[in-house]
Amino acid sequence: MYQPRRADGPAADSSATVSGGPAKRAEQRWYAVATDRVGQLFLGLAITGTIGALAIAGTASAAPIAAPVTTPDPSVRASSVSREEVRPQIAAEDALALEAATESVATPALEPTRTMYAKKPVTVIADPKADAKKVATVKVADKLTVTPRTSGKYRLVTYKKDAAWVLQAALSNTKPTENEIADGKAPAAARKVPAGSVLGLQPEAMVVYRAVMARWAVKNVGGWRAHSRSVHQFGRAIDFMTYADAEQGYAIRNFVIAHYKEFGIDHVIFRQHIWTPYNQKWRLMEDRGNPTDNHMDHVHVAVKER
Repeated sequence: MYQPRRADGPAADSSATVSGGPAKRAEQRWYAVATDRVGQLFLGLAITGTIGALAIAGTASAAPIAAPVTTPDPSVRASSVSREEVRPQIAAEDALALEAATESVATPALEPTRTMYAKKPVTVIADPKADAKKVATVKVADKLTVTPRTSGKYRLVTYKKDAAWVLQAALSNTKPTENEIADGKAPAAARKVPAGSVLGLQPEAMVVYRAVMARWAVKNVGGWRAHSRSVHQFGRAIDFMTYADAEQGYAIRNFVIAHYKEFGIDHVIFRQHIWTPYNQKWRLMEDRGNPTDNHMDHVHVAVKER
């Protein structure tokens, strides 16, 4: 039934007085929605805050705590650490360093690189010093196994599987020729020879005489002979009497041949064999009946006229 609205009061709503009506239900739905939204908001804030708090707490616990700063007491330092006292650890390290520094270095194994030849008689010594102990004497053309190591004018070699030293100047990369060998076997010119001409020899023969006599102590020498069938009669032939010393005879013979161009050699005879510059092979001669005529006891050297 329609009820008129009063002028001084709110309009009467029949639905407001009825419990559980449409207005009541709309109000409850709005409140529930609002409550749910506010609750979710506060719940999210609470969760976020909790996570942040845990993170801050973890970071704080992981960060190191600075040690309190204290002023050192000089008296305590002076009494506990002394510069005069050797600390055990440092002393042990110094001892090890000293032992390593003074430890003898092992001799390295010899590493032969190549074979070289003695181009003259050379003395093998124990150390690279002029006054070192003599080990042996190597003959001309003898082989030596050398190493790359040098010391001054000496080179390290292996001699009978031991380390030794020789003069570098006495070594050659190639084997000496026969003439070089002969020259190398000849002694150095150390003996004095009288000045002027001797034994009636011509100047060209005196060149040979001086060269040989300055190196070998030949006891007897023959020169000019008036009734000789050879060039002795012209003063251009020399007989170096070696007698039973065949080694000396061979050395003189080879030395003269090694310098045949310088000496102007015409021919050389020794032990019944003859050598000439135009046919440089030793040829057997006829038997003349006795050792002297067969030149078994002397070296006969003849030079060309100049």
